[in-house]
Amino acid sequence: MVFKSISSLLFSLFIISVSYSQYNGATPWDNCFGKNAACKYVGCSDIKIKSSSSPVLVIVKKNENVIKHAYVSSNNSYTFELPNGTYQVFFYYGKKWSSTKKMNSDECNYVYGGWIDNEYVSKDNPITLKDQVMTYTLTQVTYGNFTPKSSSLSEAL
Repeated sequence: MVFKSISSLLFSLFIISVSYSQYNGATPWDNCFGKNAACKYVGCSDIKIKSSSSPVLVIVKKNENVIKHAYVSSNNSYTFELPNGTYQVFFYYGKKWSSTKKMNSDECNYVYGGWIDNEYVSKDNPITLKDQVMTYTLTQVTYGNFTPKSSSLSEAL
C-alpha cells in the first residue's frame, strides 16, 4: 500500500511540473524578466500578437535585452504596451510546454520553462514605433506580407 501511495504522489508531481500549456498572457520567465507592466509614459505604442493554431511565446527585446515576454495561446491575441522606441520581436514555438526546463540566458541564470519538442525560434527585423500599433498575425499564408527570419534561443534570450 505504501508503495502505491508514493507512486501516485510521484505521478502527481510530474504532471504538475510538465504542464502542456500556459494561460494566454502568462509570463513564465517573470522571475528574470518581470511581468508586463502597462505603459505609463506620454508616448506609448503597442505590439499586438494574433496567433493561429499554434501557441507561441513572444519575446520583445530593446538594446539586446529582454524587456517583455508573454505566452500567446492558440487562436488568441496579446498586446504589449511599450514606450515609443525601437524593439525586436522574437517568436518561440514548439510542442509540450515544460515549466521545469532550464533555459540558457546571458541576462539571467534562472530561466525555467520552455518547449520540450519541435522548438523553433524566428524573429522580425527591429521596428521603431512612435504612437503606433504593430500587429503580427501569425498565420501561414501564400504571398503574405511578413516573413520572419530564422533565429535561435541564444539570440532571443
